[in-house]
Amino acid sequence: MGYLKIDATEDSPEVLLDADLSIFQIMGNSTPEDVNQVYKPIIDWLETDGSHLDHCQCKLFFRYLSSSSHHMVFNMLRKLNSMHNRGRKLTIEWAYENIDDDMLRLGLDFSSILEIPFEFSPRN
Repeated sequence: MGYLKIDATEDSPEVLLDADLSIFQIMGNSTPEDVNQVYKPIIDWLETDGSHLDHCQCKLFFRYLSSSSHHMVFNMLRKLNSMHNRGRKLTIEWAYENIDDDMLRLGLDFSSILEIPFEFSPRN
């Protein structure tokens, strides 16, 4: 199955996705000029290889999200939510810096809209 790795840059997160190993991890800043360049491969992966995820704790740790990234992350979470609603055992680990109330609030907002279980994990 497919494996997707995108190295982090100053304005885009590190992405590591592997359906065989049940890995779904996105970490870093997300302020790219072209959000499609970062998030389209992730959404495409979810529609193809990600459909084979039977169980996974999807780990997300954003230090900062631009408004356009915010929209794309929500679209990605909606795809995961749809998979969850079709019986996949998926959860979201929403990590945030322990002093970043805005990022915690964003995760709480997402969790109130979606049915997929969220776990919140403060980091130092």
